This record gives sequence, C-alpha cells and structure tokens, in this order.
Amino acid sequence: MDPYSFELISGTPLSAVFSGCVDQSTTTEFDDAYLRAIGALPPLAPVRFASSPVHHAAALHDSIELPATCELSDYDADIDVNLREMEKDAKQWPSPEYLKTVQGGLMSKSRRADLVSWMDDFTRYFDLAPGTLHRAVSYVDRVLSQRTLPETDTEHQLQLLGATAVYTAAKYEEQCATHKLNATAVAGICGLDTTSKEVIAMELGMVEALEYDLSGPTAYTFVEHFNRHGGTGEKDFEVRRLAHHLADRSLYDYSLLQLLPSVVAASAVFLARLILNPNDIDVRQWNEDFEELTGYWPTDIILGIESLYMLNHDSRFDVVPDFLEGQLMDFR
Repeated sequence: MDPYSFELISGTPLSAVFSGCVDQSTTTEFDDAYLRAIGALPPLAPVRFASSPVHHAAALHDSIELPATCELSDYDADIDVNLREMEKDAKQWPSPEYLKTVQGGLMSKSRRADLVSWMDDFTRYFDLAPGTLHRAVSYVDRVLSQRTLPETDTEHQLQLLGATAVYTAAKYEEQCATHKLNATAVAGICGLDTTSKEVIAMELGMVEALEYDLSGPTAYTFVEHFNRHGGTGEKDFEVRRLAHHLADRSLYDYSLLQLLPSVVAASAVFLARLILNPNDIDVRQWNEDFEELTGYWPTDIILGIESLYMLNHDSRFDVVPDFLEGQLMDFR
C-alpha cells in the first residue's frame, strides 16, 4: 500500500503507520471512555449554560406567548443558546475553500459528493443512528481542511478516511454502535487488504487532528431541535421527514460549507413546511411562525433556501420560486 503522505498527528506520522514502519501489535481498538481512562482524551468538560442568553431564543421566552404544548422553558432557551454558540466555535468550521487552498485540485467537488454518497450507503448498510452521516461528513471536511491528500493512492486513502469517520461518528451517536460495527468490519468495507489496525491508526490520527472535539451540532441536530415542539400528527411527521431529507441532500453540496448548520437546517424546515402546506400563505403569520420556530426570518437564510431548492428536482418544489420572488422580500 502506498504511504499516506499527509500526517494527522504530531507524533508518529500516519504515512509510517500505513507503510508498515510502526509496530502495530500494540494498537488496540478503543472508544471514547477508554481514551479518557488512559488519558489520551481530555476529560469531558462540564456542561456550562450561558448566564445571560443573548440569542433570539431568550427574547422569545420573554416576549412571545407560546401554546401550552410549545412553551419555551428557561432550560429549552439555554439549550438553544448553547447550540448556537457551539456551532460558531471556529474549531467546528471546515474551510469552505479547502478543495482549492488545501487540496490544490487533488480532489474535486464531484469526488467529494461521491465520497458522501458512499458514506451514506455505508451508514444505511449497517443501520447506524440517523445523525451519524452528518457528523461523519463534518469530520472528513474538517480533516481535509487541514491536511493535503497524497498524490498517490488518493482514492483508497479517501475511502479509509470516510469509513473511519463513519465508524467514529457512529460510536458518538449511539452507545451500542460497537455491536453493529467494529474496526474489522470497517476494514472489510474499505477492501484492498485493509487491516483493522490501519482503521484504528486512522481513527487515532483523526481524533487528534480534530483536537478531540467530536461533539459540535450538525444540520441534523438543528432539524431535530427546530421540530422539538412539533405535533404528533401525520402532517408534522411529514414536515420533519422531508426536512431531514433536504438536510441530508445538503451534505452533497460543497458550496453549503459556507453556511452554519442551523442555517442549513432552517432552510430545510422552511422548504418542507412550504411544500407540504402550499396554501398556507398568510405571509405575516407564516413568517412569524417560522421565526418563532427557528430564530431566523426567511430573508436571513435566502442563500440556503435557494441552494436546497436547486439541489432537489421535484414537482412539489414548483411553488418555491413564486413564493420567494413574489412574497419573501415583503416578510419584514
């Protein structure tokens, strides 16, 4: 196997691991608890809530009278504030220009989309937790924003990185994921005589490259968050399902890396609600309801809305252009 030319850790380079220059006999499979127990991962930081919430959710709590089934508690407002603060942490951001500035043409937008599709198939095959794909793709984008791909064996190294990201994300999202998937299974998916020790070495390098910060909110997190007070009716279920589908589709579009996960999620919720309720066009009330739900006015997220619309070719979306052109700019 050709050496992996970009190094994800400050100690022994991964190129040495993959070329067989490191004694891998001592490498053992791990999970987060094991890493923390041996001191390789820092201890979990205590959960800290903002003492003076400044985001829209806090203002909502004071100024909007919500239905009894949708009352925004102090705790709920704190969750919203902290999710928004976490997503703005610079460590959580992949570079929206990394294909050009870091990879220098070694990886194209279409190749990235192919990798996301393969990772999606991987998560479905092993029936992994729904949020796994979003978290895994974020890991890949963040790593590739730092380290350049090798000029040789690029395809295999990309696949190994993608598979390892799915494996790590699955363990984060679901405690019992190790009953569905282990390093040996991941190696088998990668093929080309990949070994479980190579998968484990990649995982060790990846989590260190991510500075052990595996927990940032994703668009999936925010779709769930925005629908937390949704009803249990068929229409509510369909809105949530379609919003998740649209958020999943966003992962394929490299240009959407410039948007915060909450913006992508809010755009998905906007389109889902509009498409499934095309006659619900009391503009002022519709706008206020959406702002109450997501913290955004539709005019704040027009780029996300238009991008997701362009990604999805469905006759149900025919209502979107007229709505955007004729009414959206009048919402305020």
